[in-house]
Amino acid sequence: MSFAAHPFVRYSSGAIDTSNVISVCRDGEILNRALLREMLDYFVTENERRMATLAEAVAAGQRKVVRDTAHAITGSAAMLGAGRLHDLAWSLEMDAEDDLSTLWTAVNTLHTEFGAVVASIHAAHPEAWTD
Repeated sequence: MSFAAHPFVRYSSGAIDTSNVISVCRDGEILNRALLREMLDYFVTENERRMATLAEAVAAGQRKVVRDTAHAITGSAAMLGAGRLHDLAWSLEMDAEDDLSTLWTAVNTLHTEFGAVVASIHAAHPEAWTD
């Protein structure tokens, strides 16, 4: 099944549910902003690197790298509660054998969604970015 045909992408663009991350960063009623910043920054930094890796892998026709990198994004998106990003990455992982033009479309869609998730993170958790 091609990337575009997957019917299960069910979340709105940029939607996140960081309640799990927030619960990890709480000590009772106190939010550890430094830990929250570290966790969110790690998510952003690692997935920026992964997005670049995906583009390089598609350009080189390295389907295993596409599959493995998409799998890593799937896991990190699930941990953050980024449902649409998770679904799109899972779809790319499953469809890594599709033709290269389809993979380019999938990578571009994933990249756009990642940008929406990053914007949502900054909007939802300004306390993680300011002292």
